[in-house]
Amino acid sequence: MAKKQNPWSKYIILLVIAVLLLLVVSLKNRRYQPNVSRVFDVNVEDVNAFTVSKDTVSVTLLKADTTWVFAEPDTGTVKDYRIENFFKNVVNAKKTGFVTKNPDKYDQYNVSDTKGLKVELKKGEFVLGTIYLGRSKANWSQNYIRYPDDPKVYSSQKNMLSYASERASFWR
Repeated sequence: MAKKQNPWSKYIILLVIAVLLLLVVSLKNRRYQPNVSRVFDVNVEDVNAFTVSKDTVSVTLLKADTTWVFAEPDTGTVKDYRIENFFKNVVNAKKTGFVTKNPDKYDQYNVSDTKGLKVELKKGEFVLGTIYLGRSKANWSQNYIRYPDDPKVYSSQKNMLSYASERASFWR
């Protein structure tokens, strides 16, 4: 006696093959997605001072109890919204893949020691993290990021330079 074949078996086999193909394609595409990570790997509560400098101009802000003040000799009141924007858009910023690892191109991406905006986060006298920020000529909504101990230049997800400046008048 011949066994009667299930009429749905063909469709089940086709469904299993389709699911396997979909799984293989999604795994292959996953490696082409950009790796997004934080710019600074620090706890925001640990930061009680930061310095923003470019070339020879520099400003240092310190946390005094619950408010931020300028380090000597600068005077004036630091605007709270500037500090909030700095922490939200610079300290908590995200970066994507790197664009180059050639040190000869640092000037092109504006992240060299003289052209880049240097941001140092500190806990007392201990430096928690340092980056150089450079303006993108092609896309105003992103910047370039370089770490002093890493030859790679990364791309930021948003414009960070709008929320930091080496001039004390920016923070007043």
